[in-house]
Amino acid sequence: MSSTFEFEKREYVRIPVTLGVRYKFLSQVDIGVDLDHVHEGTSQNIGTGGLLLKAKLPDHAWLSNLLTHTMMVGVNVLIPSQENAVKALCRVAWSSAVSEGNFVMLGLLFQEIADEDRGAITRYVIRVQMPN
Repeated sequence: MSSTFEFEKREYVRIPVTLGVRYKFLSQVDIGVDLDHVHEGTSQNIGTGGLLLKAKLPDHAWLSNLLTHTMMVGVNVLIPSQENAVKALCRVAWSSAVSEGNFVMLGLLFQEIADEDRGAITRYVIRVQMPN
């Protein structure tokens, strides 16, 4: 018997929310480009395991490096009512082009994140889901 339901492969729940995200591309190999620039984007959703980032990609040739994990993304996420930004090193699980502008959607998984920051995200996700 087959089911018409498709299930997410995610380990953690994500909530749809637009949050400010500062991000930086990091590379394990020399790509001949200065990667010191900090970019600004927005989340489309967030959960304890990662987030969906709407971002500008300086060079679309980087996508293959991001998807093979020779490039990573460092993020600072601005969580409401959180004094400091949540910081994480992320790997790209998938990407998709956005029709307007030079944007891409990057499905990010947290590779390295402090327990305190993961806890802040967990508390925020729970708080958003609670009825008023």
